[in-house]
Amino acid sequence: MDKKKFNLFKLLQNIAVVGLFIVVGLGTLFATDLLPRTITSIEITVMIGLLLVGLLMVLPWAKYLEQKEYKIISLVFLIAIAVCVVLWEICTLIVCHAFRVESIGKATLHLLRITLLISFQVVVASFVGKFIIKYRTKYIPFQAITYLSILYIDFWLSTLLFGVSINAGFKLSQEVIDIVFNRICISFLVLSCVYLGVAIGVINNARKRRVRNSILARGRSVNRDIGIMDLNDDDDDTETSKQATAHINEAEIQLEKIKSMFDKGLITKEEYDTKRQAIIDKM
Repeated sequence: MDKKKFNLFKLLQNIAVVGLFIVVGLGTLFATDLLPRTITSIEITVMIGLLLVGLLMVLPWAKYLEQKEYKIISLVFLIAIAVCVVLWEICTLIVCHAFRVESIGKATLHLLRITLLISFQVVVASFVGKFIIKYRTKYIPFQAITYLSILYIDFWLSTLLFGVSINAGFKLSQEVIDIVFNRICISFLVLSCVYLGVAIGVINNARKRRVRNSILARGRSVNRDIGIMDLNDDDDDTETSKQATAHINEAEIQLEKIKSMFDKGLITKEEYDTKRQAIIDKM
């Protein structure tokens, strides 16, 4: 049963990713006039693309919904993402209609700004929520760097949107330009983007090393328990080393797989511990 759910999850995820690639390709063809560019064709393409983005955002929370401890927060994010998708579709329809009649009213511009602001907050909150659930109390310093960087980027973008003057023809006021585009704010923005990428990379690499080191440590412990000594010749050592490495690599893959299934809520904590111990025991 879990396997079927997992396959459905991966299938929907792959469909969304492939669909987005197709949408981007169509957008490129429209932009270069290799395909007939009409408002209707662009409207349909954008709406499909936004639905696929929403699907990618919904899938992780749909899996967390199966875990009792994350049920409420999962429902909150599922509803918030659904609201965002509805707003995206409405804005697409309204903007395309405005292009047809060649007139964009103030109400449309206000709706666009509100939609962008809500979307930023939902995307940021969703990312932070999934990050906290996935890593919990691990890598706290790098998690802190990640969250602070995200918060500053969100603050900068929100300030930029709030500074747009609808009454003045949808343009930034000079005061906002002086604030968000001064040298200090831009420097912090660049640093936040760099720190965000570095922190996420460090956390992912540390997680992989932690799994591998755990397996290697367990392997050394097993060798000591059965009394393996360095009494073989060099050729035997080399062959044994190769076999041990292959066995460890296989176990590492299996452990990463069940850890991923546990993170996605496909198996319970008890099932995860049982499967993990069984894999380690085989070593």
